[in-house]
Amino acid sequence: MDIDILKHFVRKDVEILVGGIVFEGHMLPIAKGIVVLMPFPEAASFYGPASCKAEAIQLIRQVKRNSPNEANVVPSATPPAPVRSSLETLSPKFRFENKIQ
Repeated sequence: MDIDILKHFVRKDVEILVGGIVFEGHMLPIAKGIVVLMPFPEAASFYGPASCKAEAIQLIRQVKRNSPNEANVVPSATPPAPVRSSLETLSPKFRFENKIQ
């Protein structure tokens, strides 16, 4: 991919496609045609920086992420109505009475 296109994504969270594999991370400044992605904080303990040549990138897109100060919004769901049995209105004597004659 052309470096003129890639320079718009410097210092942003991105996903890139290289050889059919998707990498995601924070893009560092490009030096000598080499693109370096730092992993996101939650994956940093598992992965190190990823680097590739700018020409090898097939696709790039910016990723929108929640900032650490921004709380995740969880919709408040109403609890479902309790399930009731139709046998609750009958006394135990009538519930198990033999109806076959």
